[in-house]
Amino acid sequence: MKRLAAIFLLTASALAQEPPPAMPVMREVSPGIFEIGKLRLDQRALTLTFPGTLNMKSGLLEYLLVSPRGSTHESLLVSDVSPNDIHFAMLLLGAKGGGAAPNAAPPQIDAKYLKTAPKLKGDTVLISVKWTDGDGEKTVAVEDWLFNDTTKKPIERGPWIYNGSTFHEGRFLAQVEGTFAALVTNPGALINNPRKGNDNDQMWSVNEKAVPPVNTPIEIILKLIPPANPPPTESKKP
Repeated sequence: MKRLAAIFLLTASALAQEPPPAMPVMREVSPGIFEIGKLRLDQRALTLTFPGTLNMKSGLLEYLLVSPRGSTHESLLVSDVSPNDIHFAMLLLGAKGGGAAPNAAPPQIDAKYLKTAPKLKGDTVLISVKWTDGDGEKTVAVEDWLFNDTTKKPIERGPWIYNGSTFHEGRFLAQVEGTFAALVTNPGALINNPRKGNDNDQMWSVNEKAVPPVNTPIEIILKLIPPANPPPTESKKP
């Protein structure tokens, strides 16, 4: 528990111009498995699971996942968990981000920025979604719910970058902007898309044939992949 508190205080210390947030309530429900509010952390599996909903059935996307205060009009998924809590839990799993320099002003995400945006760095995560329908419980890689409008296929399965957002003027941008995961490069998001075309806001859309109805409750699962064991990119079969 001392280690957990130390990680929290290290994160909160960057909030120099705001009161530090309350430490998330944690309880161990079984060996190595913790609940942090609505989050479920499995230290052995290196996974973090939390609730959300399917937000869009069709249309262009710039985000994979946002909070209700984020850009919900262009995000596949929405969750009301706190980006602060997600980042705290990912640090407990050992995730190391490598996003924009602290205190750098958040950029205007437009075509001009995207042409010269620096490549974001961080640990690898896999993202999957679980839901229940008339056929029972299902789990798929979240890429199956995304469509590449250039290739006219679902996007290839594979890793995402946990860049860990950044701070500006004492504010944690993921929390302020409500951005968990971005398809189009955004250093303020916790997670970014490393695939070719992440500089194109007209390239990504909902895979209408694969997603369940809007507002379907889901579980979102983040799996941290240790740096020594990066997974290969898996191409979708036509």
